[in-house]
Amino acid sequence: MNASALSTLDALERRYAAEAVAAPVQVHERNDWVGTSLSIAGVPLLIGEGLLEEIIETPKVMAIPGTKPWVMGVGSHLGGLIPILSGDVFFRRRPYSGRPRDYCMVLRRPGFHFGITLSGLERDMKFPAEQRDMQREVDPDFAPYTRGGFADGERFLAVLDIDSLIADSEFANAAASEAQMHEVGKE
Repeated sequence: MNASALSTLDALERRYAAEAVAAPVQVHERNDWVGTSLSIAGVPLLIGEGLLEEIIETPKVMAIPGTKPWVMGVGSHLGGLIPILSGDVFFRRRPYSGRPRDYCMVLRRPGFHFGITLSGLERDMKFPAEQRDMQREVDPDFAPYTRGGFADGERFLAVLDIDSLIADSEFANAAASEAQMHEVGKE
């Protein structure tokens, strides 16, 4: 190489060194768990983002004879009918009496489209995913249907696992047994 080429290369190197911008430092983004805080049967829970179709006012229902006690009936939703289930009766396994449940969440999964009554509705929440506690005990009536949860101040919000719920054989078969049919007749 000749001296002219070397001096040009040297000048170019000094120019880039003087004008160079430091390479950006890669910031590791925090992986957040995002969902909605709500309550079923008085138990505060979380449901993951994208799992709810929507939250609606609990529609008037028409009873369906021959179904389990937790099936309130069918209600109108977006021009069709969906089963509306009592969250209180399904999870607590006993009749509920008290203030009417004004809202329900509508869920849709392959083969399942239904509403479950809510006892409370809060807001969307965000937690660092690494803070999910998979060991903490939750309300025994909800334990089979939850997958860990997050501490929110003094309370613990278990994450409702919709897939575990719809895989439950009790939930998947809403037809009343002979014994349940006779119990209803006695009331």
